[in-house]
Amino acid sequence: MLILLLPGLWLLRLFTASHSGAGLFVDEAQYWEWSRELAWGYYSKPPLLPFLIKLSVWVAGDATTGVRWLVQLCWAVVPLVLWRLGWEMQRDSQQPLASPHAVGAWAAVLFASSLASGVLGQVATTDGPLVLFWSLQLWLVWRAMAHPLRWSRWLWVGAVLALGVLSKYTMSAVLASWVVWWWFGHRSVAVSKGMVLAAGLAALALLPHLAWNHAHDWPTLKHTADLLSGGSASSGSFFAKLLPRLVEYLGSQALLAGPVFLWVSVLVVMRLWIKPASTPLSFSIRPALWAWHGSWPLWAIGGLQAIQGTAQINWPAPALLGASVALGWLLGARAAPWHWRKPLAVLLVASFFSTALSLGGDWRDRLGLPVKTSKWDLWGRARGWEEALKLLQPLVASHPDAILVALDRTLIIHAAYAWREQKVMALSWQQTPYPLHHYDLLYRFDPAQHQGPVLLLVMGELPGFMRERYKRVELLSDPAPAGRPLFLWLLKEPQS
Repeated sequence: MLILLLPGLWLLRLFTASHSGAGLFVDEAQYWEWSRELAWGYYSKPPLLPFLIKLSVWVAGDATTGVRWLVQLCWAVVPLVLWRLGWEMQRDSQQPLASPHAVGAWAAVLFASSLASGVLGQVATTDGPLVLFWSLQLWLVWRAMAHPLRWSRWLWVGAVLALGVLSKYTMSAVLASWVVWWWFGHRSVAVSKGMVLAAGLAALALLPHLAWNHAHDWPTLKHTADLLSGGSASSGSFFAKLLPRLVEYLGSQALLAGPVFLWVSVLVVMRLWIKPASTPLSFSIRPALWAWHGSWPLWAIGGLQAIQGTAQINWPAPALLGASVALGWLLGARAAPWHWRKPLAVLLVASFFSTALSLGGDWRDRLGLPVKTSKWDLWGRARGWEEALKLLQPLVASHPDAILVALDRTLIIHAAYAWREQKVMALSWQQTPYPLHHYDLLYRFDPAQHQGPVLLLVMGELPGFMRERYKRVELLSDPAPAGRPLFLWLLKEPQS
């Protein structure tokens, strides 16, 4: 029954996202724009997600559902991979169990019950392919360690590792779990050689991406290094902010897990805390520890980032995979009667919660309450862009001799998506000596080289330095637009 319901979550995510009443988030629109011209790298991300979106759009069109469906499918496949991993862990550990699918079913359901799966799983971000390849890596490493002399298994591990890194650099953090696995019980020569073989194959597969970075002065790696080094961290006393940052980080990870996942986790911990005094555990917990070693190093690295003030809530999302398998083992690997209704109930409750949370903004709108100004609307930042920009498109088309420019990456991206049928994209007016994003790097507007008219797309007031640079400025758009405050200015006669 569960094996039919888990792919059904994909259809539920498709339905929920398409009925949210919102368009693409800025990152999704950016990945879509990148997919129009595939490359081995981009300013802030490796290349795999744009490739997936290219395929997704080729199959289903470039509406929001067409952009998202394949990445949503990645999330739907992950529980099935965990199911298979749990089944093999039971088989290889030779535990006396009531059902051969108990561990796998619980692991699949627990991950599917997280808010990471239920909410992040609705949008086309790098987290989708990342969690898929991380889950495949868990499964393949278990298989390789079970038979370390089968070198073909380590080659599969290396291939999945490379694909994961090409999805998101977070995948490289899995090497910390490799070290932990090797240290705690797998320090054989065969395992060591297998890990080196897998890592070497992954490094070879990354060479084209590294070559692209080298050709463009390493923008992706510089961007990532800046995030990891605390380049964006706030100033102030480090120790005064240490505890608040850690509390915020722990809270963000609890939010990512969600109430259903946390509730089941608490029940498992309470059972292990209370019952061993009277009923000793009748099974080995070594497989659970192995799975846990696939999670806590990533959470620890995320905690170090949080201390520096650079942690992102979704960065350690793959840590939920190993935790789900560990909890699944503790729940399922017991010589006790097996009932499908328990994991089924968890899955249904979590699915209802995620769907209600995602559609919350729409429900308030139907009740006559504001949506676009509501901080509780998960889709608020994705609403109104396409509608507002389509109103401006005829004004852009009426000035074919002017070059279209924007100061903000968000506007460049949303405008490119809203005007995709006209194939219009604004250039970036770089305001710093160094590029701040992909469009500064590859689509930069140089005002010194252009003496003709300029169409400037801005949010809010016209910057003062524009009025100083051009003798004639004219507002073409509505001076008080409804919805998103977007303005289109015509600039003429630049002053030297």
